[in-house]
Amino acid sequence: ACGRNDDQIKVYRLAKSSTDSPPPSGSDAMTSTNAPVKSTVERVPAAANVTAPSNWEQQPLSQMRQASFLVHGENGTTADISLVTLGPAAGNILDNVNRWLGQLSQQPISQEKLTKMVEKLPTARGEIDVVDLSGKPEAGNGSKDGRIVAAIASDEGKSAFFKMRGNPQLVSAEKQNFLKWVRSMHGAGPDETRMESAAPTTESSQIKWDIPAGWSPVAASDMRYASFAALADDGAKIDISVATFPGDGGDDRENVNRWRQQIGLPPIEGEPSITALRSRDTTFSAIDIAGANARTVAAWTRRDGRAWFFKLTGPNAAVEKEKSNFVKFVQSVRF
Repeated sequence: ACGRNDDQIKVYRLAKSSTDSPPPSGSDAMTSTNAPVKSTVERVPAAANVTAPSNWEQQPLSQMRQASFLVHGENGTTADISLVTLGPAAGNILDNVNRWLGQLSQQPISQEKLTKMVEKLPTARGEIDVVDLSGKPEAGNGSKDGRIVAAIASDEGKSAFFKMRGNPQLVSAEKQNFLKWVRSMHGAGPDETRMESAAPTTESSQIKWDIPAGWSPVAASDMRYASFAALADDGAKIDISVATFPGDGGDDRENVNRWRQQIGLPPIEGEPSITALRSRDTTFSAIDIAGANARTVAAWTRRDGRAWFFKLTGPNAAVEKEKSNFVKFVQSVRF
């Protein structure tokens, strides 16, 4: 077990930071070489373009880190925050999550369990995955370790790792600042509004839909506009999400490859097999992606300067049975 209930481990796409002293065991991301890594993710702007929270102390950069901060809390507690960009040798999400769990003395998890844990953080350039992991502090030092919040943004074989690791209470207190910083770092540029909420304001929100029977509303989050859950006949959980954010939502192929990675599939080189799904007043792009143990059906559209993403994720058989309800749900959307 991972020290917390499985449902409390949430994945978003973030990474780790460093201080003047070496980080607690292991590098920020997996890599097969000790040579300096020169690759970057084009969508991550220079750290100088983004203002970090005033209580974050900037730390010296290194060959690995493009941003590095240290946060101090009460009674000598600290948390380390960093941004690292790597190429394909960085490993996939599961590799890194299991490595981080190992650093917290927790057991590794399966791809299927990871898929159920994944949460999305909308940014102006597309969704990124975020994880929230708890465990035992390294060397028993709870003032500096015990919890990791991390996010990974992938783009054509390159990955940006954002990570906060430190005292559990301090990490909890800084989590929203961290997510806002990640969203701003993954934004388009310094002239755009960065820390905008995932959801549009009430005044501009006119979206309506019909919820299928058997779907239970789940509390929305900073990453989601709306969430629903459904149960398969065998008790398997099915996750339905709605996310929206300003901008175009990123490149379709990059988004599809990110969803493929989340269910254990390799990226595709060519154009994805996107189909049209028409509602009364909108045409959505749609795709159905099936992995060995999990499946994602997604539909998205761009309207009035915002991107809207609707996703159905769960075990293959459960998604197959629920797909018709999901399609009806998307077709019922009115803007």
